Amino acid sequence: MQAAGTLASGATARQVARRTRAAVRVGGLGVRALASPAANAAGKPWQFLTPPAREDQVMLGCVSYDPAVGTIWEGMRQYMIGEGGVPGFDFVLFTNYEAQVSALLGGVIDIAWNGPLAHVLAQSRHPGLVSLGMRDVDCDFRTVCLARRDAGIASVQDLAGKRVVTGASDSPQGHIVPVHWLHSMGIKPASIRACDADLGKHGDTAMGEIHALAALASGEADAAILSDMMWQRGLQGMYGLDAAALADKVTVLEQAPPVFDHCQFDTLERSWKTEAFSRALFAMDMKNPAHTEVMKLEGISKSWAPTRETGYSVFRSALTSQLASAGRRGLATRAGGCTPRAFSTSAAARAPQAGGGEGKGSAGTVGVIGGGVAGIETVRALQAKGFAVTLFEAADTVGGVWRENYLNFGVQVPKQLYEFTDLPFDEVPFGQYPTGPQTQAYIERYVAHFGLKDSMRLGVRVQSAKPTADGKGWTLVTKPSAGGAAQEHAFDKLVVCTGMYSGKNKNIPLPAGGAGAFTGEVMHSHDFRSPNQVAGKKVVVIGNGKSAVDCAVNASNSGASSVTLLSRRPHWPTPRKIANLIPFQHVFLSRLGQALVIGLRGPLPGAAPAGMSLWHTVGAPIMAGAFKLVELIFAAQFGNVTGPTSPFLKASVVTDFYGYAQVLDYEMRNKVKSGDVQWKMGAVEAFTKSGVTTGNGAEQIDCDVAIYGTGFAKDYSFFDDATRKRLNVEADGLYLFRHTVPTAVDNLAFVGSEVATISNIGTYAIQAAWVAKLWKGEMAAVGDKSEMEAEVEATKAWKRSWMPDTASRASLVLLHQTHFHDRLLKDMGVSHRRKGLNVVAEMFAPYAPADYKGVMARDPCGCGGMSGGD
Repeated sequence: MQAAGTLASGATARQVARRTRAAVRVGGLGVRALASPAANAAGKPWQFLTPPAREDQVMLGCVSYDPAVGTIWEGMRQYMIGEGGVPGFDFVLFTNYEAQVSALLGGVIDIAWNGPLAHVLAQSRHPGLVSLGMRDVDCDFRTVCLARRDAGIASVQDLAGKRVVTGASDSPQGHIVPVHWLHSMGIKPASIRACDADLGKHGDTAMGEIHALAALASGEADAAILSDMMWQRGLQGMYGLDAAALADKVTVLEQAPPVFDHCQFDTLERSWKTEAFSRALFAMDMKNPAHTEVMKLEGISKSWAPTRETGYSVFRSALTSQLASAGRRGLATRAGGCTPRAFSTSAAARAPQAGGGEGKGSAGTVGVIGGGVAGIETVRALQAKGFAVTLFEAADTVGGVWRENYLNFGVQVPKQLYEFTDLPFDEVPFGQYPTGPQTQAYIERYVAHFGLKDSMRLGVRVQSAKPTADGKGWTLVTKPSAGGAAQEHAFDKLVVCTGMYSGKNKNIPLPAGGAGAFTGEVMHSHDFRSPNQVAGKKVVVIGNGKSAVDCAVNASNSGASSVTLLSRRPHWPTPRKIANLIPFQHVFLSRLGQALVIGLRGPLPGAAPAGMSLWHTVGAPIMAGAFKLVELIFAAQFGNVTGPTSPFLKASVVTDFYGYAQVLDYEMRNKVKSGDVQWKMGAVEAFTKSGVTTGNGAEQIDCDVAIYGTGFAKDYSFFDDATRKRLNVEADGLYLFRHTVPTAVDNLAFVGSEVATISNIGTYAIQAAWVAKLWKGEMAAVGDKSEMEAEVEATKAWKRSWMPDTASRASLVLLHQTHFHDRLLKDMGVSHRRKGLNVVAEMFAPYAPADYKGVMARDPCGCGGMSGGD
């Protein structure tokens, strides 16, 4: 509700006051003077000297931060009891938000018009708080960072060692969010001065921001952080500010604190009162002349907006940091004018250190390497447990493999299997398969939604990671990807989230003689970005995984004159719908389907419930026959029952899935059937001037372009030699306890980079939550070192007994993912049965990320419910 719309239109407070109906305040409550006898016509008839019964009133509270507030709510009252049809609607005014929250909790009022701090405060006292609506202008509230042109400040990083001034210390937009933003980016000004004015109104009067602008203009400060709204009003010369001086002396820095949501109508529970109020509120129409004036006075741009909780995650994170540093749950307020706020010991503890940029959170500091899905989920989970987190990503945006990849790349599972546990993938309809760009946009929305970007150093590559001398922390050396000086950072703990697939480490297994004789172009699938690269050309695609099949289809669709897919051996694709009827996840991602797989190949050591080993012993012969039938169905669906490209009777569908998993539609099948793609078995033995040879040189395949769809190699070179030795990376990968932590290296975890499941985005969230609870000391012992090592060895032996010998074998969980998730949840003391009381769904319905909503990040400030509005 900061600065009512009346003031935005240029009216002075005195002019507004003239239009305000009589009101008196008693003990912080505004008691409206007697209205006319007709005023209550829509409710019970007004009766002189007869107080209405409380049950007949719909009482709203709002903070009187400006004379216009009385005018606004008198107008709203007239609408509510008249056209709005809300019996007995009335309002009271408070001098401060704390009193308003107390009145709401005590039942004095039914609805509170709360700012963000009051909203979060009310939630902390009443977890079941219900929000009813908000102004459209309160969504994505913007704050700006201003600097004097003569202060030598070109970017926000230059604020280090400078004098920064903010609005009041209880202002979300004027102080709390901006200060947290500076700390999270590792910026340590010489001082941060909060201009405390009208404390208790949480920055709504904006007087602190006005004082901050004046201090900046006069040269008392080098920079100021305040709402964009107040900056724009300053440029208009409002509040006695010198607009010309501000425009001449002050510039707006490109970087700014994250946006967040501002005000909500809050109530303790839904009732006829709140439903009547909501209906009337959303029936207001800016185009209706009877509504226009009061809506404009309230600052509405177009309409009232539906409530949303998601926009508060940024503020919650900032508030949590402030409370943690203060060692308390309440906000300290101070009387006085502009109060110097130099960095105290506690502030410095959470603020980034010079040269390192990483501060001490209440739970310690964590460095995260990699800004893909796993990395951003890890930041969210760790921050929810009070850790100060800094993520490093070499690229200039988040997203990892989804940021850029081969032409027309996309998710190979339906969207409900590839969405964050706590943010629905609403952009894509249920059951559809998201494209790469859709997925990237969704990932970026997640980062913005939960306010994670301030914890990220984008465009910064980690060059080395080494344990500290005492073994109790990590030293990272980073360097800007675009060039610049190296920087050293110190952390208590380290999480590696570099993913299973990285464009940095492309696997291109050229033949012994290389490709020097070839006059065409050799590329990795990751670099096949445009139809122009293959149009009118002869193309050979090497491989038989998902990327190779996609590239062959895309080359054909892009106008290649010929396309050949060259594969060493046939592998099993999984159809999107089994027998063209049943979505694959209903078979393979349900508990029943997992039991069928376990019957054939056994349980994942340390994860499956008792009895599964016995079922494997008894059920293996039965399931072997059953899966032969599955193989026949799959082969028939893809029109590939016989011939050299058919895997039928050559490979087990389950075993093959654990080396070369792919879920396909029928486009490749149809391309082969039509002759648009030639599919041959063999390996590239040599490159010639005009193509490749195979079959011991017996066959030459002419081509202009050779595309290797052969995956990616893992890279551990950023670790020092001693750490790499202790990690003991083997030919088939890195074996970890719970696929997450090494047994021989302390304070190190891998999230997303050493585990592969079907719906991995959900797996990463659970992994991240597991790590956060483990490091916070909130988890029961998961075993001593010898027990952990024994489980790792058992897992290694089990995988090597039947899974294909691939470089990624150590990471593979795939069809055993539900029991793997169960194991992590049991470790955390969280229920692993996520379908509620629906026993049928528990057994037969597929598990999806949404089933794990709330597991990753519970509200860090104790506000009830899930952080970020879950």
